[in-house]
Amino acid sequence: MTAVEKIKTEASKLNPTERYELFRWLAESKGFKQLQLVALKKDIVTGIEDLEHGRYRVYSNTDIMLLAKEIGQTGRKRLAKAIKVAQKP
Repeated sequence: MTAVEKIKTEASKLNPTERYELFRWLAESKGFKQLQLVALKKDIVTGIEDLEHGRYRVYSNTDIMLLAKEIGQTGRKRLAKAIKVAQKP
């Protein structure tokens, strides 16, 4: 069993408040923040390269409204799923 599997097994035994505290501890850890920063820098470099090579799309006002609606619907679905998962014993 890997270390991650062991942590998942033990974390599954925690109540929701304890899980939240564990998540906060991890999310606020220096190592996690460093990993996030590396990923963000990579995404920025990729975005700049895409712009330089003309790989982008110009959106009309209608496209923007449809995109915003789609993002909102996706977010609500994710939230509902996360709540459902968090409520499982």
